[in-house]
Amino acid sequence: DGGLVANAPHLPVHLGAMQEAVRWQISHLGDNWKEGEVILSNHPCAGGSHLPDMTVITPVYHEGKTVFYVASRGHHADIGGIAPGSMPAFSKMLKEEGAAIKSLKLVEGGEFKEAEVRLALSESRNIKDNISDLKAQVAANQKGIILMQELIEEYGLPVVVAYMLHVQNSAEQAVRDMLRSISLSHNMLPIDSLFGCDFMDDGTPIKLQLKIDREKGTAVFDFTGTGQEVYGNCNAPV
Repeated sequence: DGGLVANAPHLPVHLGAMQEAVRWQISHLGDNWKEGEVILSNHPCAGGSHLPDMTVITPVYHEGKTVFYVASRGHHADIGGIAPGSMPAFSKMLKEEGAAIKSLKLVEGGEFKEAEVRLALSESRNIKDNISDLKAQVAANQKGIILMQELIEEYGLPVVVAYMLHVQNSAEQAVRDMLRSISLSHNMLPIDSLFGCDFMDDGTPIKLQLKIDREKGTAVFDFTGTGQEVYGNCNAPV
């Protein structure tokens, strides 16, 4: 289903959205995603973060069916936009930050679609580096596929799937335990809230109420009172 099992243990702000990027492509492409095809995406509406973070996604097949997905997200030095580096401080529209790609078949029929990539990244100031980086991401995914296929061959698909679920369940329990620990360490009631408020450079407030249910190990994040969208590049979907 595209649910996250594991990711690199760094830069969670970049990698936390990988699950949504994979799920968006599954929903968008449906049956039009064949074995060996690799998808490129960076659009925030499709699970992306900021535009220079290019996500490359490849399905893992077993006996003719998709069983897993592997993905790599790499920050590209430049993808166009109004300033070198594609992270302009004063951009007010997405197109000012560079190429925004919802879904592009990067590899199809065993061919790296260089012409399509050059067209999509036509404003890049160093397209050769983009192409090299994308090929490296494709290769990283292929290595992941080989390792997954080796696991399936050694242990069988049902066992691998079971342990994937164990990893997800363990992660869920770790978060629930953390919430209980926060509740106890702050001497909170069994159902109680923490509050926080900070401000952006222009004075826009960011308010958060975190309501923790210690017995269930759950939390509700309430951003009521947070400022409206700003006319700039410091907005994010919630």
